[in-house]
Amino acid sequence: MNNNTIEQIKDKLDIVEFIRQYVPGLKRSGKTYKACCPFHTEKTPSFTCSSEKGLFYCFGCQAGGDIFEFLMRIENLSFNEALEKLADLAGVEYKPARGLSGEELRRANARKILDFAKTFYHKNLFSVQGSYAREYVKKRSLTKETCQKFELGLAFNDATALARAAKAAGYTDQDLKEAGLCVLTDYGPRDYYRNRLMFPIINQRGDTVGFGGRILGEGEPKYLNSPETVLFTKSHVLYGLNLAGPAIRKAGRAVLLEGYMDVIGCHQAGADYTVAPLGTSLTEEHARLLKRYTENVTVLFDPDAAGIKAALRGGLVLISQGLFVKVASLPDGLDPDEYIAKYGKEAFEKILGQAQDLMAFHTRLQLDLYPQPLSAQDKTHVITELAETIAQQPDEIVRREWAKYVAEHVGVDEQLVLARVKRPGLQKFSPRINAPTAPVPAVNATNTAEQELLAWLLQAPQGASLCRELTQSDFSSAAAWQLFSAICQTAQEGLTGQELVEKVKQAAPAHAGALVKLALTQPPEDFQPQRDIAACAQRIKQNGVQKRLKEVQRQMKALGAGNVPQELIKEYMLLRTKLKK
Repeated sequence: MNNNTIEQIKDKLDIVEFIRQYVPGLKRSGKTYKACCPFHTEKTPSFTCSSEKGLFYCFGCQAGGDIFEFLMRIENLSFNEALEKLADLAGVEYKPARGLSGEELRRANARKILDFAKTFYHKNLFSVQGSYAREYVKKRSLTKETCQKFELGLAFNDATALARAAKAAGYTDQDLKEAGLCVLTDYGPRDYYRNRLMFPIINQRGDTVGFGGRILGEGEPKYLNSPETVLFTKSHVLYGLNLAGPAIRKAGRAVLLEGYMDVIGCHQAGADYTVAPLGTSLTEEHARLLKRYTENVTVLFDPDAAGIKAALRGGLVLISQGLFVKVASLPDGLDPDEYIAKYGKEAFEKILGQAQDLMAFHTRLQLDLYPQPLSAQDKTHVITELAETIAQQPDEIVRREWAKYVAEHVGVDEQLVLARVKRPGLQKFSPRINAPTAPVPAVNATNTAEQELLAWLLQAPQGASLCRELTQSDFSSAAAWQLFSAICQTAQEGLTGQELVEKVKQAAPAHAGALVKLALTQPPEDFQPQRDIAACAQRIKQNGVQKRLKEVQRQMKALGAGNVPQELIKEYMLLRTKLKK
């Protein structure tokens, strides 16, 4: 791989605009942009990124790096996969200099064969033999354009149709098995899907990672998803998100539905901010995925016991990850695709506009369980149940408002509700760091002068000339000295901004994490490079003198009176003089 390729990509892609796709809440703060970190749950923004430096850093979980590091973390990609994606996005030609690793090769092969299967199934749907499947989608009010947009397909009622076509195209039985498309038997590979309407499962990156299939006619199960593979984990994917992302950002909210047809029908009617889990309960991974696009989620549920339970459970998962949740249900027992086809987008959005806050929803459910007016014992049961929901809310302000709401509607004092929320043993919200934690920077965080000097030199490298008297013994750690030396050496080349940081990173790779943090440290409003760098250098020099003086005093004490060499006494006197200046 050519380093020039990496530099071309960084030159063409603005890291702030790229990260904004995943962190829509980015807001300008001086020369940088800030938001709540996408890698861990927090209430106060500590995530920072800079176009000038080409870097991001979270002061909360210490995740940091360049645009490649961000994409690798947020999408769980290898470096080669991130490089390939960013090169394509930047329009830069990229040819891998080395072969792919075994895992990367498996993933690449799986993507290829899944794309082959998607094309194969799609052609089947529009073939002569696919007329019965087209009749089914027509009955479900789906247009040809919608079928093409979602790349719907058809698996024939033939046990080896896909296997034969794939082998003719050069794929092996093992390729088919690893992609979740075939089962290997003593008689050869047998297609996993037969006589089913096929829904390609495409992740937020646009990669086909699996399929869902609905039986056409009699048979069980009604819906069948791909088994988990090297590419597919159903708890990590939301159906329709690859198409819904821009609409979610524009609408400022996502709407969670139940299944494939719900999403497709709503998108066809213009409600293209809708997505759905893949026949599984909502997970924290789903919540983190949604949080890249919006903070607001409406859960649309079936008004039966199972649907109500699922909505409440899902809502709690979402709020635990810092999302704001509302819940709504449709009348007449209709599914979302049926309702929007019958009454239209405007009526559908009116229902969404009447959605209840999760706390109001849960409170109403609890109150409906008991005869009115509530007895003291009933109030105890209701408060105990609702306190568990309140405790899951990470936002302090919302948590207090929820306690107030519950107190008013149950008819108890607010302090009693808060006391129950704080009760020992109640599972309260605790922030989780979900990304791998970066190594703790080796630069001494308690030495303010060193931290500031390094940060200010990255802002104004010409100030290195003011630090010529500093030596390694003046610094509190080897890491600080190594970074200082690398910055001063690089400053002689006249580099600034992102180029300076990159060159320093190459010179001191072991301290890349600390370097990113320092590069994104904001100087004070009255920052004057010459004055402030000189002041930091003087403080560090004084600290070095004090450190050496203590060492000399220790040696003199150990030697005892009358045994101290003249050279050590002279050094002691000189150090004392320096401290008095």
